Amino acid sequence: MTTKPLLLLAALTFCFCIASLHARCICIQTISNTIPYRAIKKIEVIPISGNCRRTEIIVTTRKGSRVCVDPTAQWVNDLLRSFRNTNVNSNSTTVSTTASTIPF
Repeated sequence: MTTKPLLLLAALTFCFCIASLHARCICIQTISNTIPYRAIKKIEVIPISGNCRRTEIIVTTRKGSRVCVDPTAQWVNDLLRSFRNTNVNSNSTTVSTTASTIPF
């Protein structure tokens, strides 16, 4: 009788451990070096979520490389501010509170 509850508890613990391995941040390491504007193909902004407790910004270059950049770097903030100002003036894109991709 006591074997079944223990097996069930072990199975549930195993499932939760496996699920938590896949729930994590995308960016393990970030860079703060400036990436030239002309080399950027798109920017992905991933807000804080249950999976990751920090905002992540992933830059895809025209050559196809994906780089995690430091969201507190001044050049990143300037780039995002410039993009938002451009979109406010053109009214072509709305700002979302979920993960967003910014094509260049």
